[in-house]
Amino acid sequence: MKELEKVYRGLIDWMVKHPQEVLAHRRQFHERLLKKRFIQSDGAMQTTLMPVFLRRKSLEKIRTTALVLDRVIDKVIDLYFEDAYVREYFPIHYEIPREWIHADAGYRKPTVLNRLDVLFDGKNLKYIEFNTDNPGGKGWTDLLIMMFREHPLYRDLIDFSAQEDHAILQGIHDALLQCNQEFGGSSKPRLALVSFRELGSHGDEEIVRDFFIERGIEANLIDPRDLELRNGGLYSNGVRFDLLLRSIKARFFLNYPREMVDFHQGVMSKAACMVNSWRALLGAEKSVISFLTNPINHHYFTAEEVKLIKDHVPWTRMFDETVVLSPAGEEVNLKSYLLKHREELVVKPSAGAGGEGVLVGRTTDPVKWKDTIDEHIGSPTWVAQE
Repeated sequence: MKELEKVYRGLIDWMVKHPQEVLAHRRQFHERLLKKRFIQSDGAMQTTLMPVFLRRKSLEKIRTTALVLDRVIDKVIDLYFEDAYVREYFPIHYEIPREWIHADAGYRKPTVLNRLDVLFDGKNLKYIEFNTDNPGGKGWTDLLIMMFREHPLYRDLIDFSAQEDHAILQGIHDALLQCNQEFGGSSKPRLALVSFRELGSHGDEEIVRDFFIERGIEANLIDPRDLELRNGGLYSNGVRFDLLLRSIKARFFLNYPREMVDFHQGVMSKAACMVNSWRALLGAEKSVISFLTNPINHHYFTAEEVKLIKDHVPWTRMFDETVVLSPAGEEVNLKSYLLKHREELVVKPSAGAGGEGVLVGRTTDPVKWKDTIDEHIGSPTWVAQE
C-alpha cells in the first residue's frame, strides 16, 4: 500500500507540473465518454481524471454494510404493509396512488435495484440516501471502470485483477431474470426499458439494453405511452413485452394519464413483470432514515442491524416531529435544535433527488436557514440530517 501511495502522490505531482497535458488527457477522456454514450443532458457526464482509491479493506467494509442495509430497507418496506405505526412514517409524495404501492409485484423482494449514496473519508462511512425508486448509472458505472482501467495514466496504477467485467450490469441481468422467474414469466422474456422518449439522452438505458441483447435477451427502449394492453399482454408495434425495467422515477408515470391507461392497467393486472415495482419507492423516502435512526424503533431490528444503523446511518428527523431525541440522546424541541445547530445539519425535501432543495447549514445564510425552517416545520415532506 505504501508503494501505491507513493505512485499516487507522484501522479498528482506530475499533474500539477504538466497542466496542459492533463487538459489534453481530460479532453480525450470526455471525447471517449461521448462515443461510449456516457451522456447527460447535452454533453459528456462531468467526471474527474483523479479517481478515488480505496483499500480492499474499505471496499469490503462497504460491501458488507451495504448488504445488511439492503436487508434493513426491505424489512422496513415489509413492515409498512404489516404495521400501522410504521406506515405513518411514509408520506407518499407526488400523489402516487396508494393502490400502486399496494399492488402485488409478483416477486418477493421489495427493492431489486438500489443505489446507496455514501460519504466516506477512509474511516467514517455514512449512508445518507437510498435510491430505490430508479437509481441512475446502471450502465455508466461499469463503463467508467473500464475506461479508467484502459487509460494510460492508470493502466499500471490501479489493480483491477479482482474486478469482474460488467459486474453491475451482470447483477442487473441476473436480478431481472430472477424476478421474472419468480413472477412466472416466460423462460425467454422480451425486455422493455420503459422511459419517455423526450426525457434525457437515454445513453444509460442503451448500454443496459445492449448488454441484455448480447446475452440473448431481446430488449428495446419503449415509451410507456406506446404500450397497448390486449389479450392479457402489453404490446408495442405488435410485439409483446413481458419484462419491464422502469427507467425513470415513479412520479413521471403520473403524466399523460389518458395515454398511460393501458400501461397502468397492464402493470396492475400483472400482464408484465416490472422492476423496480412501485413499492420500491418507499425505500427512497428519507423518512425511512428518520425511522431507522430513532431508538424507539430499534426493537424491529436485530442486534447486527441496530449496530449498523448506529455506526453508519446519520441522525435524521422529519419536520413533523415536535420533541425528538437529539444525536446525543437528549429530548429537544426540533425547531429550536435546528436553529441552534445550523452548522452541524443539512435540511432537504424527503422525496427530493439530485440535490434539489438541499441546504447545508454551514454554507447557508442564517436568515435563509431560519426562513426555510419556519416555512416547512411541521411538514412530513422535509427532513433534517446531521
